[in-house]
Amino acid sequence: MARVDFVYNPVSGSFREPVMRGFVTALEEVGFDVTPIPTEAEGVRLSGSADLICVHGGDGTLRDTVQSLGDRAGDTPLCIARAGTINLVARELDYPTDPRAFARRIADGFAKGAEGWLHSPLYSLGSMPIVSCLSIGPDSHAVARVSGAMKKRIGRYAYVLAMLQQMRDWPRNVITISGELSDGTGFACEAEAVIASHGALYAGPFRLSPKAALGEDSIELITLRRSTRLGMLAFSLAAMLRISVDRFAFVEIRSVRRVVFDRCVTPVQVDGDHMPECSFAIGASGQTLKYVV
Repeated sequence: MARVDFVYNPVSGSFREPVMRGFVTALEEVGFDVTPIPTEAEGVRLSGSADLICVHGGDGTLRDTVQSLGDRAGDTPLCIARAGTINLVARELDYPTDPRAFARRIADGFAKGAEGWLHSPLYSLGSMPIVSCLSIGPDSHAVARVSGAMKKRIGRYAYVLAMLQQMRDWPRNVITISGELSDGTGFACEAEAVIASHGALYAGPFRLSPKAALGEDSIELITLRRSTRLGMLAFSLAAMLRISVDRFAFVEIRSVRRVVFDRCVTPVQVDGDHMPECSFAIGASGQTLKYVV
């Protein structure tokens, strides 16, 4: 019987214990031995003996789980029982929201073995894993305004409210960026806003680059030379209407393997969370996550 560490965040705004119990029961019904593990302020304390780790939460809970694995992040396969505010990774992998459908999908996927799972090269900001996306600019300032209490009350609309509040105090700071493209050549540019997207989706069901995907051994770097209020509004509307954002002269998209910033910039948004710590570079960690699909 395969052992499952079922990680859940009890203080998440979208957490509901009956829903969590429903996923646990459904996984047990298809033959898994499930151990529920709540996250803690210090991080995630895994059993160390699981054959599969199931994360019941959003991208932030997934990132915390990956960080807790450290050097063993690629050893144990992962899956995600949706419960977070945005759930970019779970959306891309198309995990069912119904517990029984999810459990059947995971049982079938687990039986395929490693060759049938999705392999996702892991990128990081310094020592911080990035499971879906990162941004620096007006939206990262807005994310820094979002509290856990606000997310609990109004869910994803907390980010919309924070961005509206940010309109009063609009940041415009130029960052010099350099690095390595996916073909090995170097690049350099300046930008007032940066988005690094490893997954296909950003801020919900929106695609900023057609090349972005969890299975790619690169990340999509979207830079905005200017990030005025009007420019960001046009950028956001284009994403919502599924219009290519690089049609704007101030937007560039590059497939990259390494990104270096000229200085420590804050705040930074990683996987939907505000990160107060800073680092100068994004790069491959050398590890590969495995998602049961």
